[in-house]
Amino acid sequence: MINSAMGPLSPDKLGTTLVHEHFCFAYPGWFSDVSMVPYDPEAVLQAGLAACATLKEIGVQTVIDPTPNDTGGRDPLLYKELSSRTGINIICTTGLYTEKEGSPVYWAGRKVWGTDISRMMADLFIKEISEGIGVTGVKAGAIKVGSSPVMTDYEKDVHKAAAIAQKATGVPIITHTEGPTGGPEQAQFLLSHGADPKKVMIGHVSNSKEISYLKAILAQGVSIGFDRLGLSIMYGIPDEIHVRNIAILCKEGYASKIMLSHDTVSFWLGRPLDVPEKAVELFKDWRLDHVSRDIVPALKQSGVSDGQIKTMMVDNPRNLFAGKG
Repeated sequence: MINSAMGPLSPDKLGTTLVHEHFCFAYPGWFSDVSMVPYDPEAVLQAGLAACATLKEIGVQTVIDPTPNDTGGRDPLLYKELSSRTGINIICTTGLYTEKEGSPVYWAGRKVWGTDISRMMADLFIKEISEGIGVTGVKAGAIKVGSSPVMTDYEKDVHKAAAIAQKATGVPIITHTEGPTGGPEQAQFLLSHGADPKKVMIGHVSNSKEISYLKAILAQGVSIGFDRLGLSIMYGIPDEIHVRNIAILCKEGYASKIMLSHDTVSFWLGRPLDVPEKAVELFKDWRLDHVSRDIVPALKQSGVSDGQIKTMMVDNPRNLFAGKG
């Protein structure tokens, strides 16, 4: 059974799944600005309800929200409320982000005195999976970790902790990578510390346009997430390239190892970014229905079958939790 915001969920109940979307998010430090923009739970809730309405329109039944512990926005009670009101299955995570964009100082301060912080982190992950997050009663259903183009020592501690916690609980590991080089190293490191390749999805592979990079990750038996579709501005790689690469991989027999998503944020905490008007157009495809309305038709035009679409959107997320495939 999977830990969802509403409690145990059979993998067979996942249905069409987006494996990487954020209902609410902020980078570390946002709380220092809270006097200017206080946390507004009602606004966050309404944004989440609007997102769930879009998901229902396009037939998505499950979302994994992989917001790490050390960033802003991870809110198990929000997920529970959204799921209760809309029927969308929401699975949240335990885990820690990259050294550059996470909050490593707390952990590093303990390592100075010789503490095994990987064990400390693993104990936290295990507790949130087996007992619940804080006093919310909501249990994490997966582990989220992130790494830089070259893994730092701190990130290695985090990934080691994820492998330990996975072995203890059996939940999947979902990752953040910085391209275009980090995926193979990350996969190799996790597996070298005992992670189950069938329960590892290396994320953000859309940070590279090279088939050889994708195959270097897949060669290790893990899954990959094209989970920043619609966010071409991030890497300067248009979705047409990703559609081409997904189609090639499907043709070569890798459909059972691919998952799709967007990495959208329904509500940003803190002050709004001053995005120039001319830049807004660049984000027009970064939305929850982009895969369903744009990417899937493009994949079909490129020769990807309906069965392969179902494999990527339904079967693979289920198998990630079930440890199959």
